[in-house]
Order: sequence, then structure tokens, then C-alpha cells
Amino acid sequence: MDLAFTRPRKRSASTPEPEEYDRGSPLTPFGEPLKRTKTDSELDAVDIIPISEAWPVDIASILSSPTLTKPIETTLQAHDNFGNYREGSSIFVLCVQGDYQLHYDLLCSILSDLYSISPNLQALVLCRDPSSHSPSVSAPFSLPLIQAVGPSYNHFVRLGLLHPLGGGQYPLDALVLVDSRGRRRLLLPFGWGAGRHVADIGGGKTVQDRFMDLLRKAVLEIQKEP
Repeated sequence: MDLAFTRPRKRSASTPEPEEYDRGSPLTPFGEPLKRTKTDSELDAVDIIPISEAWPVDIASILSSPTLTKPIETTLQAHDNFGNYREGSSIFVLCVQGDYQLHYDLLCSILSDLYSISPNLQALVLCRDPSSHSPSVSAPFSLPLIQAVGPSYNHFVRLGLLHPLGGGQYPLDALVLVDSRGRRRLLLPFGWGAGRHVADIGGGKTVQDRFMDLLRKAVLEIQKEP
């Protein structure tokens, strides 16, 4: 059934135009610092979530949901790290994916780095329908695709990432880091919130690098936790 809304690839047509980055010199002609933008403040707020404030995530329910190793019609090679999975000690990176592909590509590009920090780490894609989902047109492999919406469950809701215009079926795109005890410890938004500029020409690369550095840092810190 067709949904009565337009799903955004970069930004919904109904979404107000976001504030732009300050792209000029960091100082005014009089040597005074430029006023920080709303986006700068939002980026500063993205950080590792303390254990006391972390949402619980039902990893067992996610792992028991219908899963495809790769899209049905694709030339991508299937890739997973299930052979190193350790219940109670594996960290999870969940690529919550609607129409954006950038965060999937970025995750794939640093996955070897994350494995070197945490060999038991598991990277998974949560999508509405794995049978028709295409995670990327440029990535070298496909991570496991998990059906996030079923008759009796909705992982997008449980993660707090249900798209407000998605008819209960589509998510806000994000990378979510879950620690070994099933707690949501990092949320990196793509195409919305602090990540609304992540695909912009120029400033977008800065946001991408910042997010990936933060993901590495978070995995390293969580790996060291008792």
C-alpha cells in the first residue's frame, strides 16, 4: 500500500531548510570570533551516553528477527562476524537504515578498525524489509539485513528512531552503538538533527570525520569497561 508521504533521500521536502555552516574565516575582520551556529552546538552534544542515562536495547529480540545475509538481487558479497559473537561480551553497531546509504558506507569503511579494537563486535543493518532493501550501491559487501518491523514488534520504535512521517514503517537514519550489556551508548544521526549537514558539499566531510572518530572512540572506551 502506498504511503501518503514522500520519504527523504537527503531531506524531506516538508522539512524547513536547515541553518547553514559558517563557511568563511573563523574570525570577523575585527578579530572577534564568529557566532557559533545551532549545528555546532548540536554536534558538540553528540557524545558517548553515560551508563546511567543509556536506554536498554533488546538485542536478543533483534537477533531473533528475520534476517538475510545480503539482498536477494545483488552482486555484493555477504559479510558478518557471527563466528566471533560472544553473548554478554559483544558490542553491536546497528545501522538503522531508511533511504540514506552514507552511514552504511562510512561504517563499512572503518569496520576493520572497529574489529581491531573489539574483535567480537557485530555490525548489523536494521531495515523495514530485507527482501527489497538495498544498503549501498558502492560498498564492497553486505552486512546482515534484519527485518525491523513485524506484526508484533517494531525495533525502530524501541530504539527511539521511528520517522515521524514514516507511517510507522520507516526510521530516522542513524548509527547506534550498543554495549555488551544491551545499553544504547551512542547515537549518530544522518540526515536529521546534528547530522542534517552530513551529506553537504564542503562541511559534510567534517561532520562525517567527526562522527567516525567518535564511533572509534566510543568502541575503544566501551571495550575497556568492566
